[in-house]
Amino acid sequence: MENICKIIENEFKNIIKDLSTLISIKTIENIRENGTPFGSENKKALEFIIEKAKEFGIKYKNLDDYLCWLEIGKGNEMIGIPVHLDVVPEGEGWETEPFKLEEKDGYFYGRGVVDNKGPAIMMLYILKFLKENEKLHKRVRVIFGTNEETGMKCIKYYLDKKEEVPIMGFTPDALYPVVIGEKGRLHIKIFKNLKIEKEKEYLKFIGGKKSNVVPDYAECSVYNYENNNKKQLNLNYKGAACHASTPEKGINAITELIKIILLNKGRVIQNIEILEKINKLVTEEENEGLYKISEKFGKLTLNIGILSIDEKKFTSEIDIRYPEVISEQEIKEYLQNFFGNGYEIKILNSKPLHYVEENSIIVNKLLNTLTQLKIILEEKPMIIGGGTYASYFDNMVGFGPKYQNIRTGGHGKNENISKEEFKKNLFIYYNAILELCK
Repeated sequence: MENICKIIENEFKNIIKDLSTLISIKTIENIRENGTPFGSENKKALEFIIEKAKEFGIKYKNLDDYLCWLEIGKGNEMIGIPVHLDVVPEGEGWETEPFKLEEKDGYFYGRGVVDNKGPAIMMLYILKFLKENEKLHKRVRVIFGTNEETGMKCIKYYLDKKEEVPIMGFTPDALYPVVIGEKGRLHIKIFKNLKIEKEKEYLKFIGGKKSNVVPDYAECSVYNYENNNKKQLNLNYKGAACHASTPEKGINAITELIKIILLNKGRVIQNIEILEKINKLVTEEENEGLYKISEKFGKLTLNIGILSIDEKKFTSEIDIRYPEVISEQEIKEYLQNFFGNGYEIKILNSKPLHYVEENSIIVNKLLNTLTQLKIILEEKPMIIGGGTYASYFDNMVGFGPKYQNIRTGGHGKNENISKEEFKKNLFIYYNAILELCK
């Protein structure tokens, strides 16, 4: 253990230098840009990882710019560790530059430093350290995806191409001590064509950028608004962004602005019924048939991530995380009945529930690693609303890099991790992989 601690200290400047380079690459999805699956920046990040693999003498494979994998070790069995290089948009309110790694008061700041570029760099260097210092009896493959935040098409591509499926593994894209289950996820689009008489009162509304992020800004304009000689009423709201799997931790600017608009009762705004519907949809007590709760997986959550209304069309994208007591089809039917005729409901992406038994080998080995390292946590193996690559593989769980009681700003502003925790994660993951390779 002392040896790996020295290795981490000796290499730490190089680790952070490469993390800084990766953070500076703005890997936000741009589908089919320049012939790439998810954008030229996402491809650039893959190329950076591959160049490091060449430098370290690590076996690699690029799967048509959807993702790449790096592999070390020998043996018939393979341990899998998927990470992702794409990130969500930066949002508002940062105290540092989002796409520039900055160190301040013992913390690293930057979009992706936790979710998930930081862990990706950790895994890159851990492969290097293991290759140079250990004799492994299993192969270890780290899979670097580029579309985790917006559909996970990259990992689906991996499976469609019949790439080797690991016997077990973990993704460093969750929480300690270990995440054994994930709710099902639906990314849904709702839209309707509109006919507006422009000489009468009508509104335009815009808010949000991604369905899986609680939006931190929304604005609305009411046209032909005759009040105190004002022809137009302009409103906006600043909320607090967070991950859509835990919407209660943020403040949804879209839904809060809608509440303010609806306070102005008695006005005849042509398309205001859309806002009334959205406001009712997010009111749990009025939708008991939708907001189902299970003892194991908890309750269904719903996030209005994007909402747009203009003279011609209404569009909204929502993120739903659901327990085992309700199905994808039931959710779609509920929404169709809720919105009624004229509204179209389309499922853009879906992910099934995922569950690994608490007494499984992978869970026991990871918990044993924490015990051996004298990392004592009160929390037990848990189920989360967030979706990770683990859900596409049997015997795969979430393992770090975060703790339940520490806020990191993931999917929000000022995403950060302490220098101490960054080094600690390197130490934990190195030893965890050794344990899995026994």
